[in-house]
Amino acid sequence: MKFWIPELTTRTRPVYLAVAHEIEAAIDAGTLQPGEALPPQRLLADFLGLHVNTVNRALRETARRGLTAGNRRHGTVVCGSSGP
Repeated sequence: MKFWIPELTTRTRPVYLAVAHEIEAAIDAGTLQPGEALPPQRLLADFLGLHVNTVNRALRETARRGLTAGNRRHGTVVCGSSGP
């Protein structure tokens, strides 16, 4: 399992949107591949120093954009890229 954590040092938007943007950028760059599971929400929250609800909101945003989907057995899984 690859371990990916977003970089949020230069954010100019609300934190949950910054996390969602970093996930989208990692997918577009090929760092995160379709079918790959993201780290658990609590783990992301701990590493980023955020509340788990903020990470949850970011993942809801990525799901709304069609980038990720929740999976009972595998957590949040990458669906695909936002661009062509």
